[in-house]
Amino acid sequence: MSDNIKLKFDTKVAIVTGSAGGIGKAIAEKLYQNGANVIISDVQIEQGQETARSLGKRAIFIPCDISDSSQVNSLIDAVVQQFGRLDIMVNNAGINSGRPEDRVTVDKYPDATWHKMINVDLNGTFYCCKAAAGVMVKQKFGSIINISSIAGVVALRLQIGFVAAKAAIIKMTEAMACELAPMGIRVNAVSPGSTLTEGTRKLFYSKEGSFSDMAARVVSFIPQGRPGEADEIADAVLFLASDSASYINGHNIVVDGGWTCGFNRDF
Repeated sequence: MSDNIKLKFDTKVAIVTGSAGGIGKAIAEKLYQNGANVIISDVQIEQGQETARSLGKRAIFIPCDISDSSQVNSLIDAVVQQFGRLDIMVNNAGINSGRPEDRVTVDKYPDATWHKMINVDLNGTFYCCKAAAGVMVKQKFGSIINISSIAGVVALRLQIGFVAAKAAIIKMTEAMACELAPMGIRVNAVSPGSTLTEGTRKLFYSKEGSFSDMAARVVSFIPQGRPGEADEIADAVLFLASDSASYINGHNIVVDGGWTCGFNRDF
């Protein structure tokens, strides 16, 4: 689809969280194909190890639960110890609830789901940004890219925890861009729309999916008439991480096939 995009990341060191599969794996693959040393990080250990092996000798796997700040600090320390630097931090790891019983109005929304969503999606992203920035400030260079969602741009119903966390990530990205730019660090975000991954195929884009009836409605709101591919999200991240985006800072790139430009609030 977009194999013609080639950007040079030779000798650069990149961490991609949540990269055992899905969008994170696509991002890691793109960075690797363009010359970067890539650290695959995820809570899915066997899958993460296999992803690193499949990429090649410039890829390694380091497990990390981003909701635990001590694990995040250990991840960053291990990378700096091995490579001596950190050029690119892609904060992709995150969760949403796939259980129909969690897709309810705010008055019924489970406290446990709220706290889990905030702990992983928002707190985890903050811990990763903080730890990466600590290294990059000393280096006086670096690029941080946070993966948000269109749910952080327009309010989706019945997902209050996810919406709140992803919206906060966008504003956190802007705040960090203001703070860190004088030290040579750029901070940007990418907000995917509905994207084909193993997870969304199970939930939406299969007849057996928990929300399969909703999939046709989602696609009907997308001007391009289809969900995105993980590679298409990865290309946006690749651009932001590259020197070609050297004057782009504090920006959120929405990659959604046009969904939000004519947003239909029926969903």
